Formats: sequence, C-alpha cells, structure tokens
Amino acid sequence: MEAETLAGGQRGFDGLQQAFTSFASATARLEHEYAALRERLARMTAELEEKNALLAASLERERRLEAEALRQSRLAAMGEMAAMLAHEVRNPLGAMELFTGLLLQDLRDRPETLRLAQQVASGIASLNHLVTNLLEFTRTREARSAVVDCVAVIEDAVRYTTDLLAASRIDVVRRYAAPHVRARADENLLRPVLLNLIRNAAQAMASGGVLTLVISRADDVVRLVVSDTGAGIPDEVRADIFRPFFSTRAQGAGLGLTVAHGLVRAMGGALSVESAPGRGAAFTVELPTAEGER
Repeated sequence: MEAETLAGGQRGFDGLQQAFTSFASATARLEHEYAALRERLARMTAELEEKNALLAASLERERRLEAEALRQSRLAAMGEMAAMLAHEVRNPLGAMELFTGLLLQDLRDRPETLRLAQQVASGIASLNHLVTNLLEFTRTREARSAVVDCVAVIEDAVRYTTDLLAASRIDVVRRYAAPHVRARADENLLRPVLLNLIRNAAQAMASGGVLTLVISRADDVVRLVVSDTGAGIPDEVRADIFRPFFSTRAQGAGLGLTVAHGLVRAMGGALSVESAPGRGAAFTVELPTAEGER
C-alpha cells in the first residue's frame, strides 16, 4: 500500500515536472515569436519611414521643378521683351554715340565743357553695353571655330574700355606668353567675353587699382586671365555670379558674366573664377590651343 502511494506520488511529480517543462518550452517559443514580431515591426517601421522620406523628397523635387518651369517661362518672356526693347533702343543709341563722338572732337579746346561731354559719352557707352548684353542673352549663339590671336582680341577690348579705365585711375599690367598666342575660338564671341570681364573688373575698382591681363599656354589649353584688385567676391555668393540677373552691385543688371559664361561655353571653353574677400577676383577663360601652337 505504501509502495503504491509512493509510486503514485512519483507519477504526480513526473507529471508536474513534464508540465513545467512544456510550459517553459511554450514560454521560450512565445518569447522567440515575440522577438521576431518586434524585429519585423521595427523593419516595417524603418521601411515606412524610408518610403515617407522618399515621398517627401519626391514632392519637394516636384515643387522645385514646377518653380523652375515657372521661372524659365518668366525668363523666356522677359527675354523676348528685352530683345524687343533692345532692338528699339539700339538705333537711336547708335546715333547718339556717333554725334557725341563728333561733339567731343569739337570741344577739344574747351576742357570744362569737354569733361561734361565725356561723362555723357561714358553714359551712352554703358547703355550701349547693356543693350548688347541683352541681345546676346536672348540669342542662341553658335561658334564659328577658327584660329584667333588672343593677344589682338584682348587688346581690342582694352582699347574699347580706355575711357572707363582712365576715369577710375586703373593701371593695366600685361603678362603675355608671347606677342601672339593663338587659340581655337570665335573672335566675334571672344571679344564681348573679354569686354565684359574687363568692364566688370573696372567696376570692382571704382576708386582705382590694377587690372592684370595674363595669357598663357599649357599643353592643349590657352588661358586668358582677367584679374582685379577690388574687394573680391563674398564666398556666399560666388556660386551665383553666373546666374542671370544676379549682381552684387545695386545698379548692376546681372547679365555681363552670364553672357560671358554662355559665349565661352558656345566656343567649347570654360570660364571660372577665383576670389578672396579683400584680395580681388581673377576670371579665367580656357580655350583649346590652335594646332601647331603647342
């Protein structure tokens, strides 16, 4: 009887131990499944956040594209209007420039009156330059590649700006690799590029300074550098200086550098700038070297 009681107790203990073992196993399985569910939930949450971020980026990109399309549309309309106005203004402006030139010759023996007339001539030249930039900005120019003497072209640009340089008391320093440095370019496009760069440099040195013109040749590239001793270009706006209608001057139209950049690209070249605040700016035009000039 006692043996049967002990045997029954042992069976009960074994059953209880088996139940605890099953419970522990079930608990471990549930914990494993719970951990897997948490991992899956975390993965789904991360995927959802990533998709939300992509959606937000897509919406922002779409907003920027719409804004850029609107801006381009406005620029196109402004370009058409500017071209129309420029054509209308250019004819009377040309006549004014011609008659002012004749007037300057007649006033050579009257210094005081001549000085006033020179101011008028300078204003007309500035307006003519602005009109030219407007027309260049609205045109789609195709370069006619030829062998161009860069020294002759840059000297033409200097001659055209002689009065502006003299009025601002600007000294010109020339550093040419040779009397004639030839590149593959379009003379009719290169001349307005250099004219814009020289005028831009002169305007940066309104109280005087030094304009340095450098022409060098290396490997397959001719480099034309126009540098000034002005205030320089602030770091925060340097990336925008070639953008249309952007100007750091209150009265600037913001087209000169844009036009220069576009014309250089049309010739297959590159236009870049180096500047440090208070140390002036240097604009570099790179053009392919003419064959036989290496």
